Amino acid sequence: MKYKKMESSLLIIFVCILAILLFEVKGHVHASKNPTDPLPISAPVIMVPGTNGNVDRFDSLVDSLKQTEKNVDEVKITVHKDDSITSSGHFTKQTKRPIIAVAFEDGSDPALPKQSRWFQKALEYAEKYYTFNTYDYLGYSNGGLIITGYLENEQKSNDPSLYHLITLGTPYNDTSWDYNENSSTFKKPKAESPLLKYYLKNKNNIPKNITVYNIAGNADHQNSDNTVPLTSVLAGRLIYNDSEKYKEIIVDEQADHGSLIENPKTLKLIKEYLFESVK
Repeated sequence: MKYKKMESSLLIIFVCILAILLFEVKGHVHASKNPTDPLPISAPVIMVPGTNGNVDRFDSLVDSLKQTEKNVDEVKITVHKDDSITSSGHFTKQTKRPIIAVAFEDGSDPALPKQSRWFQKALEYAEKYYTFNTYDYLGYSNGGLIITGYLENEQKSNDPSLYHLITLGTPYNDTSWDYNENSSTFKKPKAESPLLKYYLKNKNNIPKNITVYNIAGNADHQNSDNTVPLTSVLAGRLIYNDSEKYKEIIVDEQADHGSLIENPKTLKLIKEYLFESVK
């Protein structure tokens, strides 16, 4: 009799576990398993790091967002040198604010033009599994140059449309003081770097109906974030000044280049510009 009761109890436990597992499988759509039936999602925030950054670069930022925002989920996409793609994470029907972190096997500075093309490949990949018409973008450091190169040279007519763009510590006029003034104001470059000239060449290809927030660090009021001169970041206005809205924000505290992503003011701005609109 005791054995029968034990068997019954084990059977009930097994059925309960099976039911939980089936519910989890039904409720979650895994990017690696369902390319034929894309899941509709709200406009994702696509985050791209700077030089040699990987898909984990924004982990602390995403963790901070999850503490105050509901239903934040993340997919991570890495594009390799041979155009192949690996990914992890998934969105669900309950995901309210999807985040897609995109990085590249070759994240070096010389590969910037390729990274813009690889970003387009990442968009195509994401659209195999998720349906979205617009997206917001956060580009840290060279991540801001990657989206600029994509908009100028790589965007396809059937790609989702960019809506909000935040660039954070982006060296539009390179990092050398040979091209940049040691000043807190920007009128025109001391000299146009080859990098800036490259992105000015096709600036008219950038859609005008976007909102751009250009965030710069001014560590210890030294007109630099200790990596990128302030006037280099502000040179972004030469590229995006024709946008529907263009706004510059200078962060003075905890404004070292490597700390900009974790900066409390930066986090507040990201929430305000990228998350408030979906509440």
